[in-house]
Amino acid sequence: MTRRESRKRRSPFLSLSFRLVATVCCILLLLSYVSVLIDPGIFPLAGFFGLYFIPMLAVNVLLLVLALLRWSSSAWIPVIALLPSLFFVGFFFRAGDRNALPESVVARTDGLKVLTWNVGGFRSGVSDEVEDNIRGVTALVASESPDVVSLQEFRTGDPSGLRRMFPGYPHVREHFFRLRNGDYVGNVTFSRLPLRGDGHLPFRGTTNMVLYTDVEYAGKVLRLYNVHLESNNISLTSLIQDVRGGGYDELQQELAEAHEKVRRSSSRRGSQVRALLEDISGSGLPSVICGDVNDTPMSYCFRSLQHGRKDTFCEAGKGFGATYRVLWPLLRIDYVFVPEDFEVLEHRTPRVGNSDHYPVIVKVHM
Repeated sequence: MTRRESRKRRSPFLSLSFRLVATVCCILLLLSYVSVLIDPGIFPLAGFFGLYFIPMLAVNVLLLVLALLRWSSSAWIPVIALLPSLFFVGFFFRAGDRNALPESVVARTDGLKVLTWNVGGFRSGVSDEVEDNIRGVTALVASESPDVVSLQEFRTGDPSGLRRMFPGYPHVREHFFRLRNGDYVGNVTFSRLPLRGDGHLPFRGTTNMVLYTDVEYAGKVLRLYNVHLESNNISLTSLIQDVRGGGYDELQQELAEAHEKVRRSSSRRGSQVRALLEDISGSGLPSVICGDVNDTPMSYCFRSLQHGRKDTFCEAGKGFGATYRVLWPLLRIDYVFVPEDFEVLEHRTPRVGNSDHYPVIVKVHM
């Protein structure tokens, strides 16, 4: 048998294998589009498909390139998979609006400036030193000078010292949980503007929660929700170590446990979002939602929070919107949502290394 005849004989098998792989990957990507419509509290597996959107998008792009290089008739399969992504890619990457205001104009324009940041207990930054991370956070807040600062996973041994950390913010609201070692962890909101009320939404069986404050601005009162929803609690360090160590059994076990954690956390986030939306509906106040949602834009939680509101990144963001430093630019899980009648002047995500999350800074005009 000649080499040419052998290649011809293998060709149908390779074509069939390629078509099978392309079909499976196409279905998985299509499921990620549909997942935004499915409440994970009812069908927890929906949370997986949204989480895999970026990897499956990349795989389908690769399959399309391979199909075109091979002049394969199967190229239509990844094309079908990729076409709907045109409606979703803007949630992750923005080329920038040519009509956007210059930075100098934004700085001179009156508006409410909000900074939200999951500071990771000041223990998840590039530096292993807690004090280094605290200095980095306080320095950024001082340089940006926002009207309201919304922090999640704020950890301290002395809650009475909060005002000393941020001396320019006379109004402080917090809700902490006491850890076994005596430290406190929770959400904290600092404000230069007067506060007319506050409260929190506790979630049963977890330290995740929502802290809200009623902020007086421009003669009106709005409710700002400082949000930290259920985390997936996946140890990326363990997964990376198993991959590098070649421990297949350990990696398989880690992946199984990770999927189970995602299933449970997705279900919890669904119920937490419903509780948040119920409070918003009952408050009668215009609401700003900011913080760590722990879910991507390809999720039911994001779609529910965005409904009837503006996602500030989609309005004024530029470049990659990812907010999770460890897997940048894959994961965007920290957001600011504002009422539809607000004008979004600015949205930025400074890439600083004082936490495993990046801060989100927005400026809006009522």
